Amino acid sequence: MISPTNSSISDLVNPSIRHSMTNLEFFFKHIYLLLLVIVGCIGNIFVIIIFGQKAVRTTVRCAGSSMSVYPFLFYMAISDTMYLIILFCLWLSNYINVLHRPGICQLTLYLTYVCNFINAYYTIAFTAQRLFAVINPFRVSHFLSWYRSRCIALSIIIFACLLYSYLPILIGIVDGKCYSRPQFRWINKYMDIIDSIIVFLIPYIVIITMNTIILISLRRMKQNRHELLFQNHSQLNSIREMTRRNASRKMTKLLLTVSTSYLIICAPYACIHTWRLINDHGEESKSPQLIKKLEYYSHFIYHLSFAMNFYIYIVFGSKFRRELKRVLTKSKQNIYRYFHERKDFDNDNQLELELTEKNSTMTIEYTFNTNINNINNKHNILRNYFCCHFNM
Repeated sequence: MISPTNSSISDLVNPSIRHSMTNLEFFFKHIYLLLLVIVGCIGNIFVIIIFGQKAVRTTVRCAGSSMSVYPFLFYMAISDTMYLIILFCLWLSNYINVLHRPGICQLTLYLTYVCNFINAYYTIAFTAQRLFAVINPFRVSHFLSWYRSRCIALSIIIFACLLYSYLPILIGIVDGKCYSRPQFRWINKYMDIIDSIIVFLIPYIVIITMNTIILISLRRMKQNRHELLFQNHSQLNSIREMTRRNASRKMTKLLLTVSTSYLIICAPYACIHTWRLINDHGEESKSPQLIKKLEYYSHFIYHLSFAMNFYIYIVFGSKFRRELKRVLTKSKQNIYRYFHERKDFDNDNQLELELTEKNSTMTIEYTFNTNINNINNKHNILRNYFCCHFNM
């Protein structure tokens, strides 16, 4: 009696679940992905413009350690934009075949792995810088600089490109889809496990450890700041030191928010993906459908980590807001100046055209009047001539 009842309930529930899952999949594949690409690209482009300005780079070199993370944020924005462009190609594949082509398949998958690595290890890099700045604030200016940060950022990019150079060999078009080649599938399985450890497990442990130390150090700094201010409130050097530390502390809190948001957004996909890879023992995936679905949808959430940094900077970064306002104001002035000059140019052209037409009209009138006068003169001469002859 129980079995038929359960079976009938299951028959009634499963279609509705399948229908809701189909709607959810449609939302993520067709709507969410496109919105994420648009919103993320707009934000990343603003980050690239702001951190790529010559004025900001000069400020970074002069300000020292508190701004030495800017190269990481600049190159991370470029990497994130590249990842979002690949996501746009993925969205476009819902309608036309873009990714499942020889060459494009290998290139996009290779860049995806490289961008994942860069995103993780840039987060480690600027978190480590903030940790050093918090623990040893007096020696930080000797070790942290814009130039060193730029060298480290470029070194991470080069290392990532070399690390995943094996991917184009293992990946190809299989049955019309971009997939691992059958003869290399067992190698690709173990390489994916290693990649999950490198990109997810190690960064998670390192970032959580550093963030914990930073939070403890910030609390101690807050107590020491009150003591220092109370004891030396009249000293100019103390005020300068407090100002510098306040700027450093604000930057630390901003980057702490960025790294924590990265951990929260990536955690579901990192856990499920790593667990599935470790528990799949055969060549073909034998994981339960629920695990596969959870991994599939958590991967869409993971994409948020490539589109959210700009909005974190806006909310928590007062200096970034000022720079953004300055850039927008300058852009508005340039646009106004362009249209104003264009209007003046059009007015000058119109005036010149009118003067040309007026001169042409005056020339024609002058020529016409001259011809009339000549005709009249000739007429008068003839009339006088005939009159004279008639009188004679």
